[in-house]
Amino acid sequence: MTKRQQQMDAVVVQASGPPAQALAIRSEPVPEPGPGEVLVEVHAAAVNPLDLANTAGLLGTPLPVIPGVDFAGVVVADGELNGQEVWGSAPQLGMKRPGTHARYVALPETWLSRKPERLTMAEAGAVGRPYLAAWETLIEAGQLKPGETVLITGGAGSVGQAATAIARWRGAKSIIAGTRKPDSAEHFIDISSNDLREAVLELTDGRGADMVLDTVGGALFEPAVTSLRFGGRLTGLHSHERVEVDLVDIYSYERHITGLASVFMDGAHCANIFDQLAALFDRAILTPPAIETWPLENSAEAYQTVQDGSAGIKQVLLPIGAAA
Repeated sequence: MTKRQQQMDAVVVQASGPPAQALAIRSEPVPEPGPGEVLVEVHAAAVNPLDLANTAGLLGTPLPVIPGVDFAGVVVADGELNGQEVWGSAPQLGMKRPGTHARYVALPETWLSRKPERLTMAEAGAVGRPYLAAWETLIEAGQLKPGETVLITGGAGSVGQAATAIARWRGAKSIIAGTRKPDSAEHFIDISSNDLREAVLELTDGRGADMVLDTVGGALFEPAVTSLRFGGRLTGLHSHERVEVDLVDIYSYERHITGLASVFMDGAHCANIFDQLAALFDRAILTPPAIETWPLENSAEAYQTVQDGSAGIKQVLLPIGAAA
C-alpha cells in the first residue's frame, strides 16, 4: 500500500446522540493487521439497530469509534487469502475494535467466511446480523426440528424474515405475529386485533408452539410464553421495558426461557455459521433481503432510515462506491 493509500474514509461516532449529530466522515489511518489477521477492503456493510444503539451510547463503547459489524469485501494482504471474497459479521467490531463502516477493516483470519458466489457484494453485506441472530437462536441454541412449529414475533423485521426463511429450509412451520404481514407469511396473527395465545392454540390444534423466537419483547413476552406447549422453548433477543410474568406459566409447564446476548458471540463461531449460510445461498435455498444502498458520505441518512423503521429493507453502505 502506498503512502497516499495509508489513510481511508471512515464513519466515526464522535459523540453519543442521533445520527446527524453523532456521525462524521473522517480520514482515518488504514488499520494494521496483527498476528493472524488480514486486511479486508470493505465493499458493502449493512447498518443494523445494534449500530444505532452504539451511536446512541447504549453499549458503553469508548468514543470515538468506527462502527459497523457486517461486511462483504475482498482480502488485500500477502498470502494465499489475497483476493478472496469474504463476508460475515462479528459483534466485537465497532465496539472492542474498529468496525466495518470504513474503506478497510482488519480481521482475524478465523473470522472470515467465503462469500456466496450467487450474491453481489451489496446483497452479501446485507445478510449479516439478522441471519446470524436467526441461525444462532433457531438452529444452534433452539435445535429447531423438521415438523416443529415456531412462533416468530415481529416477523416482518429483518431478523424475523431471516428466521422464517431458515425455518422453511428446516422443514418447520412458522407463525408470524405482528402488526404488518410479510409477503411470505403463510400463517399470520395480527396482534392488534387478536389474542396471541388463543390464535396460536387455534393454529396448532390446541397444542401450542414448540418454540418462540421473540424479537419484540415487552408486552408480547407474557403471551408468547403462554403460547408455548408443555416443555416448549423461547429465545428472546431484546426488550426495552420491564415485564411481569407468572412463574407458574414457566415452571409448571417446564418451559425453557433464554436470551441471545449476541455482542458476546465468538467471531470464529460466527464465521462457521456464515459458512453454513453460504452453502444455502449458493443453492438458492435462501435469498438475500431487499436492500437500499448508500455511499459512505450519506451514512447519517442511512442510519436515520434504520432508526425511522425501514420495513424490513436493509440499508447498506458502499464504502468504495461499488454498484449494487
